[in-house]
Amino acid sequence: MYQHYYEEVARFAAEGELTAELQLAKKEYIKRTGDLFETDASFERRIAIFLEWYILDRKISFRPELTPAELFIMQYGKSMDENNCNSYASLTRTELSIFEIISFKHEKIKVKNLLTGKKLLIFERRKPAGLEIGDILEARIIPFDDLFLFSDCYFCEPREARKEILAAAKKFRKTKSTENDKIAFVHQVEFLANRSERYKHINVRKIFAELVSYKAA
Repeated sequence: MYQHYYEEVARFAAEGELTAELQLAKKEYIKRTGDLFETDASFERRIAIFLEWYILDRKISFRPELTPAELFIMQYGKSMDENNCNSYASLTRTELSIFEIISFKHEKIKVKNLLTGKKLLIFERRKPAGLEIGDILEARIIPFDDLFLFSDCYFCEPREARKEILAAAKKFRKTKSTENDKIAFVHQVEFLANRSERYKHINVRKIFAELVSYKAA
């Protein structure tokens, strides 16, 4: 559905004056979420997640009021028909967060946004393989054609860390958080998930224990 539009924006965000910005963003992402090694099992997934963050969330250093997706629309939106413009604009209204799966029913996944408390119905033609009720996901929600969709880059957090993630998210919901605070929380969870993948000899719950005391910067 949305993938064609995203791929067009992704090409734009890697060319011209944004080429150097992409490299700057990658260094920032590694600082936020941990090292990226091609030998990691999660390497391709994390690269895809990084690109989504860079294109859809991160403000451009030389245009700090815009993300690459917003800059694309500003430059090309006037030459598009209304339907195309609306489809591209949906990429500027995505939401990255931590979600808990509540139920699967009739091409819909009911989830709870653990950082806001809101519940949503996500359209999926088939139940994603390996996911179960109660699983906690890092995911991006894309509003498209009157539906809510998962982007292609969602993944399940370690099930052993469920208790710690729920406790930390509950504390987070009580704070006056900005969108940047929410993304920083997601990146902290990703950092710990990356650490637990790399240091398999350390108990996952011990790694995630520090999340409970997490405070937004």
